[in-house]
Amino acid sequence: MGGKMPHNINKSFDFKSRRLLQLPKIVRRLKNEEDGATAVEFGMLAMPFFMLLLAIIESSISFFAGQVLESAVDDVSRKIRTGQLDQTMTEQTLRNEICAASAVLFTCEDINIDMQVVATYEDLGDRPKPVDGVVDPDDFNFESAGPRQIVMVTVVTEWPIYTNILQKYLSNLDSGKALMTAVAVFRTEPYS
Repeated sequence: MGGKMPHNINKSFDFKSRRLLQLPKIVRRLKNEEDGATAVEFGMLAMPFFMLLLAIIESSISFFAGQVLESAVDDVSRKIRTGQLDQTMTEQTLRNEICAASAVLFTCEDINIDMQVVATYEDLGDRPKPVDGVVDPDDFNFESAGPRQIVMVTVVTEWPIYTNILQKYLSNLDSGKALMTAVAVFRTEPYS
């Protein structure tokens, strides 16, 4: 024998080690079963799928709201440019016009309006911006426009982000909302 192990002991050891490494009998029996595989796969993919779906819906609604705000500002700016809303216009009149054009998604109380009237484009100041993540309504001013004047209309509102996961990516305010801004710069026509 001289240091060699008997042949049958090696087989016995190999058989025992294989049995230790094998899956339990019930798991081996289910290994080839495919019933319920679709449910398991769906369970694994459902969370990422619904997160992606919510992200698409949230982004689409935010984009749509931004387009509605831009369209409202363009429509009202056209009335100012052509003199339909002239120097007799008040801030409340302008607010009512913008609210009427965007009433589908926005409330009048949440809209901040800044209207600058200057003689040259170089005289235009910066539009109001949030300071430290907060929109200050006192930063917004109003001047009515007359003929042949340069006007910058800025409309700002806070848009809620409904999906908490996306809030940190879409929000730029401390309130957790996204800042939506629409700006129109134009020269009024020489109306009488």
